[in-house]
Amino acid sequence: MKNILIVENEDELAENIQDLLSHLGYRTDSTLKNADEVLNYLKTETPDLILRDILLDGGTDGIELTNQIRKSMNIPTVFITAYSDLNFLERVANVPNEGYILKPFSKERLQSTLFLAFRSFEDKILSPKKRTLQIRDRGHIVSLLEDEILYLKADGLYTKVFTKERQFTMRDILKDVMNHLPEERFIRVHKSYIVNLPYIYSLNSKELVVEQHVIPIRRGYYKTLKAKIIDFKERSS
Repeated sequence: MKNILIVENEDELAENIQDLLSHLGYRTDSTLKNADEVLNYLKTETPDLILRDILLDGGTDGIELTNQIRKSMNIPTVFITAYSDLNFLERVANVPNEGYILKPFSKERLQSTLFLAFRSFEDKILSPKKRTLQIRDRGHIVSLLEDEILYLKADGLYTKVFTKERQFTMRDILKDVMNHLPEERFIRVHKSYIVNLPYIYSLNSKELVVEQHVIPIRRGYYKTLKAKIIDFKERSS
């Protein structure tokens, strides 16, 4: 019997969801309300799926919590939300997840969402796809392969993403975009720049070169960056 962790700050709704899951044949050992409770729980437990609201108690919402968890654990996630506007959907598209379900929902809707979530997660494990960064471009969501990205540059409240062919602009600050990228490959070499390690052509103590682009390196970071490049090449060989 699969164990589903419920993360919901509304007690009545959490109880209703727990009842629905029980009728659908799932086990629910815990119902938690905020990010701290979830992170502490995951130190000793590994649920088969996390059914998580976006709005939680405390300063960390469900989307940011998902980013934190996926850095160290690969647990499928389904979001619960009352929101369906484009800005919200764009945030959801930029975090790893197996689906979302709009409130209010029926037992049948929950059943189908969970079935598809588990199937999607299993397919990803059996046939892993190249990871992508979701970018909104001229009203459309573009899935940009991480292999295509050369580097990213902060531009106020926006982030510019550079590929060999063109430049994209994301409506997120650089710090938030960094959360969507694998830290073993994308390195923040300066407060305004993130680079894709395989594309670093040369470097010195002050700057590096990526496809003819000269990018500054923060003071004192040269030795650390050089070690990261060596480590990445050894792991990729």
